[in-house]
This record gives sequence, C-alpha cells and structure tokens, in this order.
Amino acid sequence: MDDERLLRVGRNEALYRQVNEQIKGINLGTATMTGDFGVICECGTLGCTTQIMVSPHVYEQTRTRSDHFIVLPGHQIDEIEVVVADHGTFYVIEKTPPEAKRLAEEMDPRT
Repeated sequence: MDDERLLRVGRNEALYRQVNEQIKGINLGTATMTGDFGVICECGTLGCTTQIMVSPHVYEQTRTRSDHFIVLPGHQIDEIEVVVADHGTFYVIEKTPPEAKRLAEEMDPRT
C-alpha cells in the first residue's frame, strides 16, 4: 500500500473513532439500559456509516490502544491491519505498519 493511501485510510479510521467518542457520550444512558450502544464502523472506507452494537466494556477495552479500531467483518484491510479480537458481529483490528500506528496515536482524542 502506498504512503498516500495509508495516510488516507488512517485519517478516515481516526475520524470515525473521534465521532464514536462523541456518540459514546450521548449514548451512555442507552448503554446502561440495554448493555450495548451503537458506534460507526471505524474502517478505512470513507462513507461507511454502518452501525455496530458494542458493549461499553469492549468499547473501553478497545480504546486503551490507539492502534485498535472496531470494524465490521470484511472491512479490515489485511495489508495494514490484523484482527486481534473476533466478537462475531464485529472485529477489533490493530494497525500493523509503524506509520499507521504513529498516525493512529497522533489522532487519538484520548492521548
């Protein structure tokens, strides 16, 4: 994957993560009642707005690593990501190239 595409994919994923941080704040009440809340797939495809139901625990566990993202099965990019957890309806993926890890950390709203 060329550097330009790697950066574009990384920015898209980081943008979705930022949106999900805002969604989490809004949906905490729903998560308390149902156990899950909806987030947007954090894949690298601009325009993917598919909602994924995730538990607050799994969401927070994923957010402990800047290079981890929540995506639908099949939305991972095998060239630059590896599946680290399979939750059935979604995966947690980890960025593998050092440049992608660095960009994910730089754009992490929690760091």
